Amino acid sequence: MVFYIAIGTHRSCAPQKPTSPSTPRPPQPVIEPQPEVLRNKHRIVVVGDSITQSGGQYGGYVWLLQRYLNFLYPQQPVEIISSGISGNTSTQLSERFKRDVLDQKPDLITINIGVNDVLQSFQTPTPARPNIPTPQEYRQNLTAMVQVATAKGIPVLLLSPTIIYEDLSSRENQRIAEYIAVMREVALQYRCQFIDLNFPFRHVIITYQRYGGQGQNLLTRDGIHPNIAGHQIIAYTILKGWGVPEPKIQSLKLND
Repeated sequence: MVFYIAIGTHRSCAPQKPTSPSTPRPPQPVIEPQPEVLRNKHRIVVVGDSITQSGGQYGGYVWLLQRYLNFLYPQQPVEIISSGISGNTSTQLSERFKRDVLDQKPDLITINIGVNDVLQSFQTPTPARPNIPTPQEYRQNLTAMVQVATAKGIPVLLLSPTIIYEDLSSRENQRIAEYIAVMREVALQYRCQFIDLNFPFRHVIITYQRYGGQGQNLLTRDGIHPNIAGHQIIAYTILKGWGVPEPKIQSLKLND
């Protein structure tokens, strides 16, 4: 009888340690780059009249800008300081510009002024108020503020007045166009950014009134001061002007 012995490769009977797959790395948060206008800007002073003053309250455009920038760019914090005073004309704003704006050491300044200049231009001079604002004085005041800011290397954003009453054919709205043209010219002369806030207000109101009539205010509480919808338009327009992608702005909500 012949016996055959099979000779093969020796294998250990000890259990083999399974090779564990490499631990996956957690997803890295996507850090959105800031628009060029906002890079290295840590403090923005927003200055103006009662529209800016109310803009610092809940739902106001200053409040919205701060909330939205915190949400969009949490890794690049920006402080927004509101410096609006009710009733201010461009003359009064120019007089307090150093104390309330420059002394805050801003990296960027926004100026929204002109509504009270226009309103007072229709008033009769009195001993208490002998000087009625004119477009020429408005130009001088804007120029003085822009010059002193740019001399210090601080960029300025000029924000046009919005509207005066939601009757867009009113004499006030006809005159405000002159002041907006002056602001645009100052911006061009000194190479400042200019954002027209009057245009989107007029566009929305005209569209609404075509279908809903003129029986109620749409974007303001009293024809002048924006309501929440009006402040949202201002904030949206500024963010868009700063270069924030429009799809990102459209997705923003008050509770973000």
